Amino acid sequence: MNRRLRVLLAVVLTVAFVAGGSSAAWALWSATGTTASSVTIGKTGAALSGTSDMTTTFSSTVTSMTKPVTLTNAGSLAGTSTTTVSVVSGSSAALARAVSVVAWPVASAAACTTTAAVGTGSISGTWESLPSMTSKLAAGASAVWCTRSTPTSSAPASSTANITIGLTVATGSWTSGAVQGGFYLNTPAASPALTCTDHSGTYVELAWPTSSRPKDTWYGAFVGPGATTMVGQKEQDYYGRFTLAPDQVPASVATSGPVTVTVKILDSAGNPTTTVVGTGTVTLFTQNDGKAIRCGA
Repeated sequence: MNRRLRVLLAVVLTVAFVAGGSSAAWALWSATGTTASSVTIGKTGAALSGTSDMTTTFSSTVTSMTKPVTLTNAGSLAGTSTTTVSVVSGSSAALARAVSVVAWPVASAAACTTTAAVGTGSISGTWESLPSMTSKLAAGASAVWCTRSTPTSSAPASSTANITIGLTVATGSWTSGAVQGGFYLNTPAASPALTCTDHSGTYVELAWPTSSRPKDTWYGAFVGPGATTMVGQKEQDYYGRFTLAPDQVPASVATSGPVTVTVKILDSAGNPTTTVVGTGTVTLFTQNDGKAIRCGA
């Protein structure tokens, strides 16, 4: 059979199958067409806000920082947010390590205040190493975490830590690109040390470094959180020193153990300014005749 006869026979058979409703004919006929379909799968995404407001310089009057961070699922699929923290190279990892952090989820940024109690689901660590602030988020939803940062006694003076928070949102095996936000933690220069002289446990004498300030400048000695509780009598530079007895330290501050004393300049109304002229440590203890105080820790 030549080629022309084979082609003619194929055409005749096809027409016959179609006319007879044959499934084979339908298969042959439909194989010559095309089909197309599409499925919208969705996307992952992440957004982070609030970190720029976390830049803080700690001092004797700024002893902690409480700020909210908002984590957002910017994708079209529900997912789980996870965070990481890191210290930017060249800044102080020692300071980041010396700032303790506690973070917990809150209903809104307005609920993250300096007086807010730490809530359920909290995490804790330092700004060098902090567990993830993990939240399950619907598409487009956000979670607010309240962070509270407090420098410890080992925080180095005159230091800056540049902290970066990273955020990703994962859905199954898909993970969004990482977004980042950063802030700075700072500590001031170390205050000059007060000169302390013991007097047999009955009192100590604390002298501040001399300066070029007018001799009639007033000074006060302060203890307690934030160095806000004044102890002893205010003095001028003419005298240049304070005396402090054990019963002059309020029991609400300490009844025993080391106490940090901070000397500040007072304004014309007798209120403390932010200018610190010296700090030192005294220790409250008990001896045979009752409460006592000595220099040092």
